[in-house]
Amino acid sequence: MKKPLIIILILAAVTIGAQAQSYKSAIGLRLGDPTGVTFKTFISKTNAIELLMGTGYWGNNFAFAGYYEWQNATGWTPNLDWFAGPGVHIGFWNETYQDEYSSGVLFGIDGVVGLEYTLEDIPLNFAFGVGPSIQFTGGPDPFYWNGGISIRYIF
Repeated sequence: MKKPLIIILILAAVTIGAQAQSYKSAIGLRLGDPTGVTFKTFISKTNAIELLMGTGYWGNNFAFAGYYEWQNATGWTPNLDWFAGPGVHIGFWNETYQDEYSSGVLFGIDGVVGLEYTLEDIPLNFAFGVGPSIQFTGGPDPFYWNGGISIRYIF
């Protein structure tokens, strides 16, 4: 009984104490839902805010999304981090969907989990994240999965 508890405590200490990010902020492009611009900035060693702006649903809306992310090193390879966190989104449908679903505004909550790799010698990083979304207003589906691939310039 003591041995598993000690192993769990050691793993937790290593995970919590690991240095996550190797940069302060990053800006770039994202392909996914939404497709557009991504900006990420760290507010502490392991906590970040990510903001997304772009089109989703094959260009039928324009949305803003924001995430609060916990980020930490995976331990698998240097410069590879995992991240996870909650978020919100707000956007606007174009008139095709506004007529069909009687609402031009969309609002909902999101979740994200993913991996991020930062290059050693070039100021770039790559991220892949997916997660659930719950839509409170607008749109055809109240629940769906979103995600995307990002490439960002770090500074």
